[in-house]
Amino acid sequence: MRTDFHPQAKVVLVTGATTGIGSAIAQVLAQAGHRVWGTGRKVETSPPTPGQPGTVALDVTRPDSVDAAIQAIVDREGQLDAVVNNAGIGMMGAMGDTTEEELLTVYRTNVVGLHTVSRASTPHLIASQGHLMHVGSVAGVVGLPFRGVYCSSKAAVELIAEAQSMELARHGVRVTVLRPGDFKTAINNNRLRVAHPDSDVNPGFEAVCDAVNAEVAHAKDPEDMGKAVLKLLGQRRPPLFVTVAPPLQRLAITLKRTLPGRTFERLIARRYPLD
Repeated sequence: MRTDFHPQAKVVLVTGATTGIGSAIAQVLAQAGHRVWGTGRKVETSPPTPGQPGTVALDVTRPDSVDAAIQAIVDREGQLDAVVNNAGIGMMGAMGDTTEEELLTVYRTNVVGLHTVSRASTPHLIASQGHLMHVGSVAGVVGLPFRGVYCSSKAAVELIAEAQSMELARHGVRVTVLRPGDFKTAINNNRLRVAHPDSDVNPGFEAVCDAVNAEVAHAKDPEDMGKAVLKLLGQRRPPLFVTVAPPLQRLAITLKRTLPGRTFERLIARRYPLD
């Protein structure tokens, strides 16, 4: 184990840490004194230093890459205390326009990739009685027009986590899903788009895209996600779900659970006019 960190420092793996939320989480944890390894598909291996995260190449869609990265971290550090499954991609498009391959592109990263990282890291988290965290989304609770594929992938994360939490509790491993709302990141530039102008099922698509992009452009800094993860690392009994979002988006989760389905649907449609 490294000796140039505080004795209470935890070894943390953060996937998708080159930009956005993942980068913010890695930076906040490293500045707090933890030994953080951030991943990207094409980064050079660089060990963490006090106050700065290290890097290791990891592609969540390739099990061999996942296994090699996690083993490299454990070989160097001697342990793995926490994993933050953050790697993910967004998509916008009408469900009726989305092809099977387009849907699978999102699921390979957001669902299968998350599972691959979880499975590979579980033995090490059991050994350390560590913490498995998944970055879900408010959109995993509230279905949104033209975001059905993304929303459904994040809803899958919620149910996977519920099952994992019960399965791993006997081993002392804690599981948490973080539900971010909108944060100011590069997701607007990286989000996949399923746009077929001649389709009859996507009127209003561009208007909804513009509204979503504006929300992200004017959102808060993702440092708040890093602070939420840092707080969770210090908790012996962390909650299963943590929402890190503006008040209106937190309210949406409450309303989704309390209002009749069609009533809530009308509220969402009012926010995102489709014609």
